[in-house]
Parts: sequence; structure tokens; C-alpha cells
Amino acid sequence: MFTHRAALLPAAVILALGLTACGSDPGPDADPANPVTIDVTVSAAAEIYSIPWLVAQQQGLFEKHGVIVENIVPGKGGSATMRTLLDGNIPIGEVSYPSIVQADAGGSELRIVGGGTQGPYPMNFYALASNTTVNTIEDVRKWAYTRPNSASDALTLLLPELAGVDTSRIERVASGGIGEGLALLEAGSVDIALIPSIVAEQRPEDFKLIVSSPDYVKRFLQSTITTTKDYAASNPGVVRAINAGYTEAVASIKADPAAAARIYASYTGFDVESALAVVERASSVDTWGGGFEPAGVEAAQDGVEASGSDRVPDFCTLFDPQFLADGVANDMPGDCESPYPTDQSRK
Repeated sequence: MFTHRAALLPAAVILALGLTACGSDPGPDADPANPVTIDVTVSAAAEIYSIPWLVAQQQGLFEKHGVIVENIVPGKGGSATMRTLLDGNIPIGEVSYPSIVQADAGGSELRIVGGGTQGPYPMNFYALASNTTVNTIEDVRKWAYTRPNSASDALTLLLPELAGVDTSRIERVASGGIGEGLALLEAGSVDIALIPSIVAEQRPEDFKLIVSSPDYVKRFLQSTITTTKDYAASNPGVVRAINAGYTEAVASIKADPAAAARIYASYTGFDVESALAVVERASSVDTWGGGFEPAGVEAAQDGVEASGSDRVPDFCTLFDPQFLADGVANDMPGDCESPYPTDQSRK
């Protein structure tokens, strides 16, 4: 976990939350003069998903809006991150879209309140460089993803279909996490696996790229800023502060990728040069975004449906645009019309 750089306020509270916590005290709302302290959870926090959160945390972008993010708690992807959000006394986080649909497609308890990782980078699948039998997607027989209801789960179903590959020839293997998938790959137990982008940057001689998701999909909603209906209703200022800080962090990354790379390198322990390559590549294709992009939602939903899921989202309830930061896209997915069509209307 990454701890805020400044001394914590004595009045800080950790806000507890769960699906059954309707009657619990939500704690104070955001106040720049007396910030609320919370933890957040982020899928695969050592990967690119954490970068806007780290930048906002370390540059004080959450705090200026009244929230101190003390710890960024790593999730392991998919439903595991969802459980961290709901069972770990954590009020808000970045959670994979497929896991949200599987948990609460109708939006009875959950709310997608902001954008997140909205492009397919860095969902790239690698083979060992020494494996001479696997050179294209057609050669793949054992394909590792992280966890059920994760973005990588959806993509391992969607990408072969888009490539016109016979999916009956592919055995999909749930590794349990990105690091575990790398271990399976290095042990020769799978043909390809999702490799952390920063590892691929540092060890190019060890791996070869077999399937790059951006070759098949341009926008893909991997994960979203999510909370529960009750927390959003009780702490709207905190939710807005998180969105505002995240959105400002995305702009900061684009303006000064070197500064973001130094923060990311400090967090991961990797060298700054490799971290900078990851940050620049992610930012150049607008991987992160604070708003709603229907094209990314549609592609992600295609991945959910490719899994055979019969969960049909109620987009108009599940997605809530009232907490979005000013200036971001607020186009609702499906046939929904945003009740907040202008920046002014959200103030």
C-alpha cells in the first residue's frame, strides 16, 4: 500500500462500507478545510490502473477537494477487487466492469460514478521468447487470464472471436492474478499470459508479444470508479472530490509524464526509464478518463456477453453522471440521456 506523504490528520476516519451497510454512519463529507481520510482499492495496483490515483494522492489533488487518500489497497482483479471494495471497509475504488455487471447489473446497490481505465492498453498477452511454437494468436492453445469477471477474462473470450480463431482449440486458464500468470508462463504451463507492462519494458529479451488488445479494440472499459448507492447518497462530496482529483491527475500525467513516472517508479520499485515508457504509452492513447465513453462500455459489454453471461445492465441506473468532474465526457451508455448535460448543471 502507498501512504500519503503528509502527516495524517488526527480527526481522520476510515469509512466503512458494505452492501448491507445502509444504516451505518457514513462519516463526514468532503471538506477542504478539514479533509476526510479514506482508503481506496484499485485492481492490479502495480499496473497502470494505479497511476492516476498515485499522482492525485502524491500531488495533493484529492486533498485540495477535501479528501485524503491514505492507502491504495491492491485488488487482484475481477470479483476479488469487488470483494475488497465491499468487505474491506473501503468506500470507493476502481473495479473491473465485468465484475460490476455480474455483481449488480441492475444497479440496485452499486453505482458507477466515474470513468477509469477506458482503453485496451496494456492488455497485451505474451509468450516466452524461447517458445518457438507460439508466434501468432492462431498458435495459442493455453491462454492465461487473471480472475473470473476481470477485464482480462472478457478479452480472452472476445479477442479470439474478433481474430476469427477457432475458440474451441483454446483452453483458458484462470491464474489468480497478473503475477501468478507470469509464473505460469515462465513455468511453461500456459502459452501466453498477461504480462505487466513495466515487466515487458524491463525484460524485452524474455518475452514476445503475441496478442495486443489495441489491435482489435480501440476503446474498452476495463475498470470504473465505483461505490455503492448508499455511500454516493450519503457522501456526494467525497465522490465528487475523488472524481475531480482523478480527472486532474489524468491531465497532470499528460502534461508532465516524467513526474508521473517518478511517482510510479517509486511505488513499483522499477526504474524510472521503464516507468516513463509505460506512462507515455498509456497517456498517448488516452488510456485513462474521468468521464463516460459509450464506445468503451459497448466493447466491454461485448466481452461480458462473449462469456455467455445473461446479465443485462440497467445502464440508466448503474451509471450515475452527477458526480463527474467538470469538462469530462458525460455521454450515457445505451439509450440513457444524461440529466446533467452541461458543466454548470453539475455544480
